[in-house]
Amino acid sequence: MNLVVTSAKGLEAKASAEFKEVALLSGIRKVSIERSAYDGVLEVEVEDPKALLGFISEFVRSEPFKVRFVMRVIPVDRVVDTRIDDIVAAVKELASGIAAGETFRITIEGRDSPYTDREVIDAVAEAVERKVSLDAPDKLVLIQIFGEYAGISVIKPDEIVSVAKLKRAA
Repeated sequence: MNLVVTSAKGLEAKASAEFKEVALLSGIRKVSIERSAYDGVLEVEVEDPKALLGFISEFVRSEPFKVRFVMRVIPVDRVVDTRIDDIVAAVKELASGIAAGETFRITIEGRDSPYTDREVIDAVAEAVERKVSLDAPDKLVLIQIFGEYAGISVIKPDEIVSVAKLKRAA
């Protein structure tokens, strides 16, 4: 899984078909989509996810009414077991993507998490030796917990494609 795609509850199949169609328009031929155990969440594996995110952003801006079921597309850098040690180790590896002068924020999206958000944030914050900015971070440490496994991303905030925000801007 290198992307998480969200949709409204009950519209996962339509979001999946829509996402696949947009991916094919971008030129990507290898798309694997699985419905997760959680309502409104699709787990996606594609070749070159960063390029696809850029294409989707431009596509929504130019054709805002062609994307109706996909709500957000979120890149995932690493998938680990949902254990604090594994999450912290993955964040330590990925934290090299946060430059010396950059700030960061930790965001937790937990579904069936065995930990509180505070437990995860406290453990991860110790692993990243950069300044924190809750309002305007340069990078986002996004931890999406799906019960037994977690998707970890260290990304710029604008790398999360929010279809609603793009439509409002268009």
